[in-house]
Amino acid sequence: MKQKLKIANVSMTPIRNRKKRARVSSNSTCDRTDNAVAGVQEAGAELSRFFTRLQNEDNAAQLVRAIRCKIKRGVEDLLGPDCEVVRFFSQNRLACVRIRCVFGNCCDVQITFDICVSQGNCGNLVQGISDNRSHRHY
Repeated sequence: MKQKLKIANVSMTPIRNRKKRARVSSNSTCDRTDNAVAGVQEAGAELSRFFTRLQNEDNAAQLVRAIRCKIKRGVEDLLGPDCEVVRFFSQNRLACVRIRCVFGNCCDVQITFDICVSQGNCGNLVQGISDNRSHRHY
């Protein structure tokens, strides 16, 4: 049994009265790649590896001591080549480090984040890295 579709009361708007809008295409015909997208993917992979390494108790302890003792090299050794320590600072009763990571072929993605830990005793050594409190930290 076939049913026919009936449409009633259809009104057409003349073309001259329509507002012109830019067409947005969901599929790009351009063969360019977006460097920022590749940079974000690289950032996700690299930061995921960093935080996975922190599941190891020795690595986590090294990071905590490096933050408390303000040992830039101790933090950067765990981070990898794409990241650097911007500065150490205190916030309430926390010792903190600000970290900046740059990813992508042309540094298209920059991620900055803080890691804060409770203040505690600062050890003299962090796996062979001496305490460099005499150096100025930013």
